[in-house]
Amino acid sequence: MARIARTAATGGELDPRFLAWSTSFPIDHRMLAQDCRGSAAHVEGLRAAGLLTDVEADRLQRALADLPGQVGAGEVVLPADEEDVHMAVEAWLAGAVGPLAGKLHTGRSRNDQVATDLKLWCRDAIADLEIDLDRVLVAVDRTSARLGEIAMPSYTHRQVAIGVLARTWLAGALGEPLARDLRLLRTVLDELADSPLGAGAIAGTTLPIDPEVAAKALEFARGPRNPIDAVGERDHALTLVFACARIGLHLARFSADVVELASDGLVKLGGAIAGGSSMMPHKRNPDLFELVRGHAALRAGELSSIVGLFAGLGSGYHRDLQHDKQIVFAAVDGARGCLQMIALALEHVDLDADACRRALVEGDAIATDLCEALVAGGMPFREAYGHIGRLVVAQRGQGRRLADLQSGDLARAGLPATLVDHLDPVASAHRRSARFDAK
Repeated sequence: MARIARTAATGGELDPRFLAWSTSFPIDHRMLAQDCRGSAAHVEGLRAAGLLTDVEADRLQRALADLPGQVGAGEVVLPADEEDVHMAVEAWLAGAVGPLAGKLHTGRSRNDQVATDLKLWCRDAIADLEIDLDRVLVAVDRTSARLGEIAMPSYTHRQVAIGVLARTWLAGALGEPLARDLRLLRTVLDELADSPLGAGAIAGTTLPIDPEVAAKALEFARGPRNPIDAVGERDHALTLVFACARIGLHLARFSADVVELASDGLVKLGGAIAGGSSMMPHKRNPDLFELVRGHAALRAGELSSIVGLFAGLGSGYHRDLQHDKQIVFAAVDGARGCLQMIALALEHVDLDADACRRALVEGDAIATDLCEALVAGGMPFREAYGHIGRLVVAQRGQGRRLADLQSGDLARAGLPATLVDHLDPVASAHRRSARFDAK
């Protein structure tokens, strides 16, 4: 069949092997709804310019409005042998409304069309990601309400450091990072403010089409500021992929915590999310968290890919940009899937309070508390630091820990008996967390 986007000057028909290899339809058909919305807005611009009658515009609008639903219901199958979803829609319109379909592309290029579609898709994706992030943050709050008062170890260099409450860990490892990611996503909306429609192939059109009409219909702040930039810039896509990569990193760090805490017996995983072994019947594996941790590598790869795709391109549109959608779609899909799994997983995570307390005792998590108690009594920090270090060695040499200290042990070490008031690691965790409760 003759391709829509070819003329005698193009040099004949494409080799079908090249067309099959180069078509983006298997990827960009996901933008069908956005393509129809963008085309509907363009129709309004053509109507306002007097290039379509009301009857023509209304007929095109009805067809475009119905198409996504018809495709979704299986009532319409778009011609998949076109170069992309944009040409597939126009080819289908030719059968649906006849020669009138040939007026739709007036004053428009696929360059500003695809740029508009991608911006619309990214805007929708951000709304979906915000919902998923909010759900995780709600799940963090619920988990904190359930487990938040349990004293547990915090870690430095993956060793027991100081006792904290579980709510401090949940907020620090997941809640605060994802709240920042939510704010980052909202900054991408600033980069989506301008509609590319009206930029044409690279320099606009001589026809009396006001880009502000389509921009308003699509809820953009304005039309294109510069046609060369409008068709070629993908900063919003780059920032969105970066945001997905950062979300992935934050989820991976939390997941790494859970994997280690589970291996230490401090976290218990419910059967709904724990994996089993095909050979070892006793295993309850943190598969979900390991998979989420692994996804961070995929997000990093997508970020590297989109940076590499844009590097070295001149201004304006290039066919290389066809590949940006596959990267953006994968990054958003991957980030959303991981967020949804973490929201699910938090319902099935428990902390063993007794095991956490044993870890605090065994790890001498109150060592810093004892240093600070001596400092509060007037001793220089480095002197207190040395005293407690020697006390740790003495206690461990006897198979004991700091929490096992008695008044006599302190007297023999030349330390005040009042240190016995600072030996409870659970009380320490509550004191420390209380300092941040009002923030």
